[in-house]
Amino acid sequence: METACATCTGLQQHLEKPHQDHESEPPNCVRWVNTTLPHLRASSGGCRSCALLLQGILLHHGRFASIKEDRIRVTAETLHSTTNASQDHLSVELQWNSHEDDCDEMSDHEHEECYPDLKLEFFTDQDGQSSFSAIGRGRHIIQNPLQDTGIKTVNNMIRQCKGNHSLCRDSNPDFTPHRLLDLSVADPSKGICLRESGDDANAEQAAHEYFALSYRWGIGRGMPQTTSKTLKAYKKNIAWDTLPRAFQEAVLLTKSLGVRFLWIDSLCIVQDDPSDRLRASLELNDTYGNASLTIASTSAVEPTKGLFAPKMETFKVQVNDSKGSLSKVYVREQPSHYSFKKASDAGLPMNNWELLSDASREANARTPLLLRAWAYAERLLSSRVLHFTDSEMLLECREAFQCECGRIDDAVFDPRKTDTVKQDFAQCAALSDTNGHRRMDSVVSQLAATSLSDGTDDLSTALANPLELWSYIVTEYTSRNITYDTDRLMAIAGVAKTLSRAISTGYIAGHWMSSTLGLLWYPNEGAQCRRPKQVAGRYVPSWSWASVEGSPIFFDNSSAMDLACSASFSINGSQNIFSPFSGDAVELRAAMATEVVFKEDAPGEYSLSRNGISVEFQPDIVPLRGEDTIKSGETLVCVLVSMSFRTSILGLILRKSRTKAPTYRRIGRFECYECLQDRSDEEPEDAEALFEHWFPDVDDMTQLDERPRHVFKIV
Repeated sequence: METACATCTGLQQHLEKPHQDHESEPPNCVRWVNTTLPHLRASSGGCRSCALLLQGILLHHGRFASIKEDRIRVTAETLHSTTNASQDHLSVELQWNSHEDDCDEMSDHEHEECYPDLKLEFFTDQDGQSSFSAIGRGRHIIQNPLQDTGIKTVNNMIRQCKGNHSLCRDSNPDFTPHRLLDLSVADPSKGICLRESGDDANAEQAAHEYFALSYRWGIGRGMPQTTSKTLKAYKKNIAWDTLPRAFQEAVLLTKSLGVRFLWIDSLCIVQDDPSDRLRASLELNDTYGNASLTIASTSAVEPTKGLFAPKMETFKVQVNDSKGSLSKVYVREQPSHYSFKKASDAGLPMNNWELLSDASREANARTPLLLRAWAYAERLLSSRVLHFTDSEMLLECREAFQCECGRIDDAVFDPRKTDTVKQDFAQCAALSDTNGHRRMDSVVSQLAATSLSDGTDDLSTALANPLELWSYIVTEYTSRNITYDTDRLMAIAGVAKTLSRAISTGYIAGHWMSSTLGLLWYPNEGAQCRRPKQVAGRYVPSWSWASVEGSPIFFDNSSAMDLACSASFSINGSQNIFSPFSGDAVELRAAMATEVVFKEDAPGEYSLSRNGISVEFQPDIVPLRGEDTIKSGETLVCVLVSMSFRTSILGLILRKSRTKAPTYRRIGRFECYECLQDRSDEEPEDAEALFEHWFPDVDDMTQLDERPRHVFKIV
């Protein structure tokens, strides 16, 4: 009678399976191994299947070479998906980082704390059989996308998207970029050339589809750029050997997929012409939105590193079973889908979600393009993006993800949530102006009618509105890196232009004119913040989130109670102005505004006081410096805007401008959770007590709309 290994049951499904706690095991899962690495090593001396597992793990020893083996826990599971019948590999997970949170509780740091430190897969060919029945089929990852199998895979992905997704159609099918690279030359080694839509000989350009490239510039050393000096020459020829490897591979891929034209920003924009760069930034939504495909060099730090990153190695292991039968088993690190996965709860407001850019250090290192602000905007605007990573190819479109391993959206293989902001963005952008206006009206009415007694469920429909989505996009966008301060509003202009279909009001310097609550932004890390450099002709006002650099920007978009505060923009009387790069003053009219005394309690710690009652205060810039410098004892203005569902009071702190009286500058967002009696050891009072201490003349909060307004012009 065959004896089963106590550690792994021989990885044979016909033998008695190891004891399992069925209540704790996930569905569709059979766990074969749950032990430590030293125990597996000891067991491998007398068990062929344990030896196979150990061999596959040690092939990846570089990942845990500095870790003591007794800290490493090993589990091996067979997962059965009801939607992915083409693979049933053995999943082997290694965990060595300690964590206090129970993974089953789905903590806020789920994919950092609970996702295994190393996840391997053991599999056979699609038509092969293993000597160990627990090891089933898997999919091979294509090493060279330019080979026939690679081109076929990409074509199949694009065909499936085009055939099934209505949102993935061109946003403006009549649009053609002003310049495109023409790849029609039979031999690319002889070079390519730049075509302009105004050239009489190239009228046919408008009739062809084109691809776009998204990549990291890196240091940009030696990279070809179209300038006023090279423009004429590039229309004749751009020498092949001057193109960095990523450009060359993008050209070859585009031609292999049967497309003649390619858009690359460094070559299709005249880099030393400010007016051309401005035009291109305002057309970014059309340029990427109408590209049939955006090719993304997602794992490369710069173009010289190439588009097709070397893949993680797949090892082939020859194994014998107890009867001497020989078979092949493949072992590789399972594609982790990197920063396309996030820990989030769909029931939470967007700004309570974990930032996608807060993925693990390793994930960020392996997908550096995803950490760039320009690339984030390009990704949102594109109809479909083909990501090339060191793991696999992924196609991200306006409705779904596709990947080579086929598991990115399969919760059986990976329970982490896939980031859906691109899909949410596409759905909002698909709203017509009329529908968008009607939708926004309903949300505004809903917020105005909401009282403190209402629960958050009453705002469930508001979580999907375009303003909420915009706030989340800005939060993700500002968490990414950008080289030049002057590009911050420029890079996101195309995103705003696209969302303007759903938000039918004016847009100024990153802010939508319909949203007073949008002024309640705040930097996540004030100690990392600074004011951006101003450019002649472009002024970023202090009320705009773009007036602060160095930290992700968060927003307070939902209000439990409106405190009778409104904002208006007096720009030529227009409500639909689109001024994406600069702005002037906003007029704030508030029923509850008062002077307060600023105090510096300790280095980097501040408070505001009135009538013997103090509240902690966090300015936008910490420590206060430059034009934000405030002396302790100086008088500021506190303008209350709303009450949150967190039972905190929200508002803005203003300071009279030193140069443009009687205008004001924003110093920071105000949020009061509790208020303290000055020089007293008494317990703090809750936030609502602030009303009676700072506004004793307000007898009835329900009558705020009847009170006279204080008016502040904020620049």
